[in-house]
Amino acid sequence: MKARSSIVALTLAFALVACGGETPPPVVPTVPPPTVAKVEPKPVPLETPDAPFRSQPPEKGDAGRPFVAPKVEERALKNGIRVLFVPHPTPTVSVSLVVRAGQGDVAQAKPGTLSFLGAMLEQGTKTRSALKLSDDFEAIGAHHDASFGWDSGALSVDVLREHLDVALELLADLAQNPTFPKEEIERLRARRLAGIQAEKNNPSAMMVNAQAAVLYGRAHPYGHTLSGEASDVSAVTREALVKLHKELFVPSLLTLVVSGGVNDTTLMPSLERTFGALSGAKRERGKVPEAPKADKKPKDESRLVLVEKARAAQSQIALTQVGAPASTEDRDAITVMNAILGGMFSSRINLNLREKHAYTYGARSYFSMRRGAGPFAASAAVVTDKTAPAIHELFVELEKMRDQEVTEAELQGAKEGIVQQLPARFETARDVVNAVSDLVVYDYPADEYATRVDRISKVTAKDVLRVAQKWLTPRTMKVVVVGDREKLERELESMHLGAPDVRDPYGNPQDPKKAQEKPPAKPASAPAKPASAPAKK
Repeated sequence: MKARSSIVALTLAFALVACGGETPPPVVPTVPPPTVAKVEPKPVPLETPDAPFRSQPPEKGDAGRPFVAPKVEERALKNGIRVLFVPHPTPTVSVSLVVRAGQGDVAQAKPGTLSFLGAMLEQGTKTRSALKLSDDFEAIGAHHDASFGWDSGALSVDVLREHLDVALELLADLAQNPTFPKEEIERLRARRLAGIQAEKNNPSAMMVNAQAAVLYGRAHPYGHTLSGEASDVSAVTREALVKLHKELFVPSLLTLVVSGGVNDTTLMPSLERTFGALSGAKRERGKVPEAPKADKKPKDESRLVLVEKARAAQSQIALTQVGAPASTEDRDAITVMNAILGGMFSSRINLNLREKHAYTYGARSYFSMRRGAGPFAASAAVVTDKTAPAIHELFVELEKMRDQEVTEAELQGAKEGIVQQLPARFETARDVVNAVSDLVVYDYPADEYATRVDRISKVTAKDVLRVAQKWLTPRTMKVVVVGDREKLERELESMHLGAPDVRDPYGNPQDPKKAQEKPPAKPASAPAKPASAPAKK
């Protein structure tokens, strides 16, 4: 019955539509909006079991155990090779055969040659090919290395003590029997040349190249980088490498530095067996030529050095001069002074350029102390349009360091930081060997590290001011800038540094007109690199 009624109703509805009738709109009931009670939020403290503990800041701890420098035991092989041994409670042993000669004091070595020699020492001996050497070191789980720097060279190995004898045999083979295969020389040459070519796109490398050239000149060994230029690498010959090896790997220039879980009773016979046959005429260590001295009143045109890097988003800047040698009696005071100036994250330079002005992510200063007077620099990578202001602020901090004593808080903070870093220099057997090797290279006394804490603690604010006035001369510093010359030149002109001394990526003088020629633009789709600067706080 209900179904029939529904059918009738639908029929009537369709009939009405067919007749043009309109369906009345549905009736929507009105509902008053709901009322929402206003509730004020009340803070509810979060209670945790350790809440009382966390509510109080921790008490300042003590400085821990006082630093105790390791005792160095000295021995010698029958052929005269000096041996320095430091016991270390580890299952590993680290060994370095230190050569007291480097690129800075080997007059007969052309730029880049000693660095090339170091890399070639591992490329084959009379009984082992480069691949065989690699396999033999890998078989005993040893880490090995060979290199030369400004002041020294070293053949090194780190190995478990049960494999020490095999490791020493391999190390002695590298030292005494390298063959310098021609095919390996060409392989290394190609790799080095590719690396030098890549420096054209590396602002940091361009900065180092220019800095070396303008401070020392090409006639001085420090006027080049360790790897040399392309022409230097191309000129390396097998005969030159053989001759240098014969002259430098003689007992009078060699020292074995050993540290690890071994005693000298078993160590010395092993060293005698592996290195005792090494011989050669006695040679005196070379001298580093004296560095050129800057004019006290330089001409304006000599101060600004510009290395073009077109379309660079930021500039690499350095205020630089010839610094101090490692032998200076001022080295402790210089270390403290530089820590305050630019050697720590909380240093004046970093707080100024990074925290105050937001020009950079980081700024620093350093003294590269070598046997000769290495470079000093205060440097940073800054946003291009802040290049001149950043240079100005670096000058401000340098002059301030020379004009007035540092605060007591700065002095104590720097000294504490330096002292607290000392234990880390002796953390592993390899760390110990590296630290003791410095005694050999720089002729430091045996108690250098044992007395260092006391020496640093005695540095005063007056000492810091004295060495700043002696070793920092802002008015004669070179201002080296790597960046977009088109954007920088007008801004830098306002600093009255004179006409720029334009250099190529390798530090060589360049025709200013040629330097302004830009390389082809990158495709539009290539995203620009972000500028290296944090958001200003």
